[in-house]
Amino acid sequence: MKKFYIILILILSFTLLSSTTFAQVFDGEWATALVTDDDNTNGTNQRTMSVAATTGDNNFVALVSRPSSGEYYLVGYKNATYNTGRLGASFGGLTDPKQTLWLNGFSQVYMDKAWDIATQGDLIYVASNDAEHSILVFEIKDDSIYTHPKKISTATNAFSPDSLWAIDVNSLGQVFVTTQGNENEPSKVFVYDSNDSEWSSGSVATPHQIITLPDNGLAHGVTVNDAGTVIYVSNMANGKIYAYVGNITDGYTLSPSFNYENIDVYNIDSVTTTNITALGLSFMNTNNILFAAADTYIDGDSKTYGFGRIYLVNPNTGTIMDTVDVAEWNYAAAGQYSNHVQDTASGYTSTYYVDVDDNNNIYSQSYYGWTVEKWVYSGTLPTIELTIVGVEKVTTQIPNSFEVTQNYPNPFNPSTTIEFAINERAPITLSVYNITGELITTLVNGAEFESGSYKITFDASRLASGTYIYSINNGIKTISKKMTLLK
Repeated sequence: MKKFYIILILILSFTLLSSTTFAQVFDGEWATALVTDDDNTNGTNQRTMSVAATTGDNNFVALVSRPSSGEYYLVGYKNATYNTGRLGASFGGLTDPKQTLWLNGFSQVYMDKAWDIATQGDLIYVASNDAEHSILVFEIKDDSIYTHPKKISTATNAFSPDSLWAIDVNSLGQVFVTTQGNENEPSKVFVYDSNDSEWSSGSVATPHQIITLPDNGLAHGVTVNDAGTVIYVSNMANGKIYAYVGNITDGYTLSPSFNYENIDVYNIDSVTTTNITALGLSFMNTNNILFAAADTYIDGDSKTYGFGRIYLVNPNTGTIMDTVDVAEWNYAAAGQYSNHVQDTASGYTSTYYVDVDDNNNIYSQSYYGWTVEKWVYSGTLPTIELTIVGVEKVTTQIPNSFEVTQNYPNPFNPSTTIEFAINERAPITLSVYNITGELITTLVNGAEFESGSYKITFDASRLASGTYIYSINNGIKTISKKMTLLK
């Protein structure tokens, strides 16, 4: 009997490894289809911090951010090629204003200390650190970028100076913006709805939800799915990405099924760097793929151009599934990391932000190359079912042992609740298998839990009727139970 259990454990372990590693097939390669040229009048003319796709192919907006010269302005592109498509009369940036002006009637705000932008169709949302810490809205048209009447002030939220950072907006008009935080204070995510009346009046808006990250640090990236039910936030200080599940009305809980931590140490040209971290994030709704821009610095003195990547991340587990190696692409094209190659490579790899367009192409930027890159995929991107879940803590009372209850209801259709208790801090993994031992999903992926009792809701609406096994492990012991789905 003991031999039987050992064999069963080995089978389940191999199934878990193979399902996690090989379930998503990437059959193509990423390549640039467009690189704006910083050496002609089509360039942004300054350090390009963020990029966001707008409606249509080769249509996008670039954000210039250069603190040393106080320059924070937007550059729009329509039907862009490497040397055409830049909007506005001030081609080449020769007369670009140092700060883009939001102007509506007698109200005006100069965009200040802005680091990220987001788009909803042709609307552009900017997290600005002007005196009111405004979220400014602009609109891209055929000839230029114009002020849109929507705007709010976030001044009453007791932000520290210059604290707004990353921003995203979904198709519903829900806006998600992060505060910067620091080594002594966690960042926060403020959730707004741009359909609220405050956006039309430009007055102070109260967030619908406030999320405080579990660790201190710098939340430099945020993205959300179109339904507003899953939020991803990156922490530059520790290289983590957090996933939150919920909605704008009821709130959000941290998902333990998602576990992403970036590379700690990487050797580039015999130079070892330890500051590689996820920065900008974007979510591809059609395929449920999370994109994470990763690099080694932001506006620092040590410029390691040999690293700059975009990771394709499993939205349920945090596993890296594929990589767009921007730095290696630059090196292959130019023979070194810091050379620009016309319409092929930006050079000066500094990939801080990434966005996805309507055709599932991705856009990145080179901060020190002053360029925008469009990447296309030669194959067919896999579609991942979004099964990420949140966990609710039932009680902080310390249980006597590690245990899991029978799911309820059971039989169930289509969802059921699983409760578990741990008597000391432990890494918890909770997985669901079919009766033959094939991994169906991992609900909790090695997340650390403090002692207490917890419950999790498992939605099996995508599964066929039958018997399933849920198995929970605390790093030492595994407990498994059966449950029945009846449709």
